[in-house]
Amino acid sequence: MESLTFEKIYAAYSDRILNLAYRMTGSAEEARDLTQDIFVRVYENLDSFRGDSMVYTWLYRVATNFILNHLKKSGRRKWLAWMDLSVKDAFTMEKEDNEMSLAEPPERPDGHLEKSQREQLVWNAICQLKPKYRIPLILNRYEEMSYNEIAEVMDISLSAVESRLHRAKKSLVEILTPMIHQL
Repeated sequence: MESLTFEKIYAAYSDRILNLAYRMTGSAEEARDLTQDIFVRVYENLDSFRGDSMVYTWLYRVATNFILNHLKKSGRRKWLAWMDLSVKDAFTMEKEDNEMSLAEPPERPDGHLEKSQREQLVWNAICQLKPKYRIPLILNRYEEMSYNEIAEVMDISLSAVESRLHRAKKSLVEILTPMIHQL
């Protein structure tokens, strides 16, 4: 097995951790600072990695906990409104249990919402979710983690991940429906 070094971890995951920090804080400067602090912690605690999980799962757990603690300490229990973010793809969800698809909001008489408007609406809705629902949603949809990986990162059961994602999707539909109709 190839030796695990800080340099390899940093090279492989620094951009992903920076993106995670940015999504969780909404501030590029704060995300850069947090990423540096996270990797200092990783460097200091690399010997505590036992190899029970994949490196990136351990790293995401460290990063997620670090960022959440930072937000709590700074008094920002709610995430920032990400009005100016440019999201690479519109947030989409599968239709599950006859839920409304968020990929295509209901058509308005004056035409479809612009993609950037949909993205903005979705981000605003995500910001309103409780962290216990928001985090697995971001890890799954934007960090492309499997349910099992999310369970490891968040130190919760697989059924808890499934439940939280289901509730997050349901809440997003409830939040977005009136927003779309107000436009």
